[in-house]
Amino acid sequence: MRTILVIDDEKDSRELIARLLAPLECRIIQAANGIEGVRMALSFHPDLITVDVMMPHLNGLNMMKIFTLMKLQIPSIFVTVKTDMERYIELFPSIVSVCTKDQLQTRLLEMVKVTLEQQHERRFNDIKYRLNKKEIFGLLGKSDRSKILIVSDTLTREMVLTMLSESELYELYFAPDGQEAIFKAVMIRPDLILSDLELKEIDGIMLARILYILGHPFPLVFLSGKSDMETIKKASKLEGIQGFLLKAEIRRDHKLLQQRIESILNISDADKARLQASYETIDVEKIEEFTMESSIWASLTP
Repeated sequence: MRTILVIDDEKDSRELIARLLAPLECRIIQAANGIEGVRMALSFHPDLITVDVMMPHLNGLNMMKIFTLMKLQIPSIFVTVKTDMERYIELFPSIVSVCTKDQLQTRLLEMVKVTLEQQHERRFNDIKYRLNKKEIFGLLGKSDRSKILIVSDTLTREMVLTMLSESELYELYFAPDGQEAIFKAVMIRPDLILSDLELKEIDGIMLARILYILGHPFPLVFLSGKSDMETIKKASKLEGIQGFLLKAEIRRDHKLLQQRIESILNISDADKARLQASYETIDVEKIEEFTMESSIWASLTP
């Protein structure tokens, strides 16, 4: 049986869409906000999504951007009160149609029917991220060592690698940018992420927010070349953020990085359970400024 995911913050709209699509005899599941929608999409692998564009906190455009970053193409129909959304179809290959809310009863069923009839084998875009030899053996083997994912440019990576090279306590994995970090974090499930705060396109704050949306509780420490109290304040609101280190300071004293890593990795099982629970309970206030803070999202916001 095919699955349709209906995402809308208005309960009446969700239930109306579910009733309209009932003749298709598909399994219809519902999500009340964008965060829940992303998580349900990854859990239930829907054949089609209807998504409200103008939801608070995480709108439909931001959801499509997250799916694009993860190389996922799930046929999606935008449901909106706006009349100028057709222009976004070219930006996101996953968007197959746009249906305004005043035309739901006359157009939606046929749109969904045609899309499902045209849809054949589900496909994912090719993912071409590299794993070095040590990373491959680390994933294939069994080890009691803690896994650390380093998200950084080459210079920071070499600096951290030099500081940790003598330790045999860790398995080290690397990602050059936020997009690859999302994939590797979900695949590797690291015990800790060390990430540059200043990254291209997806900065450290955005990386932490996307991991929160996906529901993955990975403790994260930011590394930065500058002291930015406003950014630190924003970071403190996010679940999983375990600290902020200036690169100049850890260059002067390598022990600072080692001490921070040990203090995070040695937390109790109870603290780990609390962190896990904090991610499983969706708190939209954690990302209240998600849409407006980064140009990657603001440029797509209607």
